[in-house]
Amino acid sequence: MSEEKSEVKAAPKFTVLFVDDETSILRTMKRIFHSKPFKLVLADSAQKALDFMQENTVHVVVSDMKMPGMNGAAFLSQVALNFPDTYKIVLSGFADLESTLEVINNGQIQRFLQKPWDNEVLIEAVERGINQHKLAAENKRLQLLTAKQNKELAFLNGVLEQKVEQRTKQLKVALSRSEQATTSVKKVIYNMLSSNPLFSGAYAKSVSSVAKSIADRMDLSDKQVADITYAALIAEIGMVGLDTKIIQTPFSKLTPAQQESYYSQAYRAQLILAPAQLPEVTDIIINQFEFTNGRGFPNSVAADQIPLGSKVLAVARDYMRYRKGRINGTEYDALDAIDKVNNYCGLQYDGSIVNLLKLEQQAGSEDKYDIGLKTSQLEPGMVLHEALYNENDILILPQGHIFDAGSIEKIKALEERFNMTLSILIEED
Repeated sequence: MSEEKSEVKAAPKFTVLFVDDETSILRTMKRIFHSKPFKLVLADSAQKALDFMQENTVHVVVSDMKMPGMNGAAFLSQVALNFPDTYKIVLSGFADLESTLEVINNGQIQRFLQKPWDNEVLIEAVERGINQHKLAAENKRLQLLTAKQNKELAFLNGVLEQKVEQRTKQLKVALSRSEQATTSVKKVIYNMLSSNPLFSGAYAKSVSSVAKSIADRMDLSDKQVADITYAALIAEIGMVGLDTKIIQTPFSKLTPAQQESYYSQAYRAQLILAPAQLPEVTDIIINQFEFTNGRGFPNSVAADQIPLGSKVLAVARDYMRYRKGRINGTEYDALDAIDKVNNYCGLQYDGSIVNLLKLEQQAGSEDKYDIGLKTSQLEPGMVLHEALYNENDILILPQGHIFDAGSIEKIKALEERFNMTLSILIEED
């Protein structure tokens, strides 16, 4: 038997456990997954599932929410406590959304699928859970491999040039994997921010869109544009942990002490982003409140000392803050918001960048950037343009959902119960 075949045979066998009290659903799962390359285990009660997990390693568990005896919420709490490495998926009807969100907000699941499910989406969710275990194993293997290679390179350095070159090529492969990991880190940071009830993913995307539109009109490299675009997407990261009143109150209505606390987000952003190793993005974010007249925060630098990306972000950010009433409590239309920003050219903002914002806005309609609707503005028949997610890509409502009176009231109730402020993107007519 060849080494290749031996490696295939030695590959770990993954186990997927389905828990549902309805035998018809378990039979359906068996039919859907019968040809998949993993061990499929079925349990018709939460207790049986826990008994199995005590004796066997389960990589992915898929559980119904409504079950007699121990329901899905209680079961998944036990799994999260005793088997933290198991990837947890919950199946739930819309009627159970409130109890499901409680499980989600307690960090007890990684994925939520709404009944009736799409088979392909379910398969993808399970395979994603298995792939997470594969990536973890691969990451551990690569770390051990890298440690071994570094030890060999220390011995061979300056002595065996050919082998040093060979090891360098291997490290480049590892670097490519690291770049993929960086992309994942970026997504996790945005998900963490947009899923916080105090922040708005729609607002963040609008700021990012404005910043990208301005950057595209400048003589910048693709990487510079990408860094500015992403920095604008997570520009509020330093506000995580600030007092709720400071976050929710228009800036001009804050006390001087509260405004100083607001500007302290530059330091908080630096601390939060330090482990992510995104130096250019971090530099843009922590300098976004520096003013061109040298009276900004955190270091009171002026003009050319301010990173170019920070100047772009400042204009895009405050244009959208005026649009959303975040500066003085009044929501302005596009042209009035530009006028407000223009009033501070040479003081807070770079005039050349404000001019680019004017050109970009004139190139499209007055309301070029979609800032989303409040839940109070929803009407039956509206179609959800972009899926609503909670933490870790967990779905609240799918893209294409058609609102009716019932679902509108449900979303309003959820917003009130969990102290969320949702911004809803709707399909245009």
